Amino acid sequence: MATINTLPGSPFQRALAAGVQANVPVGVIGEPGQGKTATMESSTSGWGRHVETVIGSNREATDFLGVMIEDEGAIKYSSFQWVQNLNKAKAGLLLLDEFNTSAPSTMKGMLRVVQERYVGDTKLNDSVSIIALMNPIETAVDAYDLPAPMANRMMHLKWVFDTKNWLENVGTGFQNTNPIPLSDMLAADPVSRKAAVSAAVTTFLKVNSKFMTPPVPTDPIKAGGAWPSPRSWTNVISVLSQLDRYDEEAAFLVVEGLVGEAAATEYFKWLAAADLYDPAEVIDGTVNVDWKNERADRLFALVQGVTALGLSGDAELWRKASTVLARCAEGGKPDVAFPSAQKLANNLPKGVTGLPKRFAEAFMELFGNTKYKVAVAAR
Repeated sequence: MATINTLPGSPFQRALAAGVQANVPVGVIGEPGQGKTATMESSTSGWGRHVETVIGSNREATDFLGVMIEDEGAIKYSSFQWVQNLNKAKAGLLLLDEFNTSAPSTMKGMLRVVQERYVGDTKLNDSVSIIALMNPIETAVDAYDLPAPMANRMMHLKWVFDTKNWLENVGTGFQNTNPIPLSDMLAADPVSRKAAVSAAVTTFLKVNSKFMTPPVPTDPIKAGGAWPSPRSWTNVISVLSQLDRYDEEAAFLVVEGLVGEAAATEYFKWLAAADLYDPAEVIDGTVNVDWKNERADRLFALVQGVTALGLSGDAELWRKASTVLARCAEGGKPDVAFPSAQKLANNLPKGVTGLPKRFAEAFMELFGNTKYKVAVAAR
């Protein structure tokens, strides 16, 4: 079991690593002269990723939208060498430097890169992550707050200067630094983590709907940072799923960086009070549930998490998930489990040819559908 004292790196480093691994664009803001670009280039190279640095302040919109060219009688938009380099690499990282000093027209061109991952007519591979580096508008040259659509796509992190690393390596020109591997900083089992995280986030939003789709901030400073939206909550699930379950400090940075401080504070207050089950522990039988007397919110979150694991593509996990849902129904809560039971019944993985008898019997009255009866009979 990892603890906050044994996790490698700083909370900032782990939050950044989780964003890179989850392929959610990360916006890093920090004062000039603190080695953001050099550190990112060396760290990501050490992670086995090819890095391409593109400086926004000296680029134009066409450097991201491409220029029109004719190809076999058809007009398309050109790509660029740096795009080809990233796509040819096993894994890559696009480093957009001086991001918030780009001309407004250039920012519009970069919006398609960050949102849709297209440069011209060429799509960046899923193995390519994006980090944007920025200086505060007070100390940058002609910088401005990010447009709301761009800001909401990103996880926002404040740069934390690594004093110890600088003191130890400045004398040797940082030639022998050894970045912490991504795998050492992240969750050992992101599939199980995603099941637990998605269950927690959806349950929180079910009882705190005001944080789901609040109005877009009208203050340009707030609109240019982190604020809640369905997209940013989806990114919360993706990034948190990459973190160790006990990494609370990095987890707060992630949620704050995606939905803002107010929503993050409320989420973690609720999470501590909710004391949710870990669906992986329930599904493997190490934790038992009092289905009849358990709180509704804990059951809702648990069923959501168990279903996510069951739908992960593993036939054995599917069978275990169906057993857990059957127990929920047998414990007097079939209405809680039924929507998830339908999802499992409609998505049989390879190796599962019909519904297990216990599962089918627990929900047959609610299913009321011939195809489920046929599936059971054929098993």
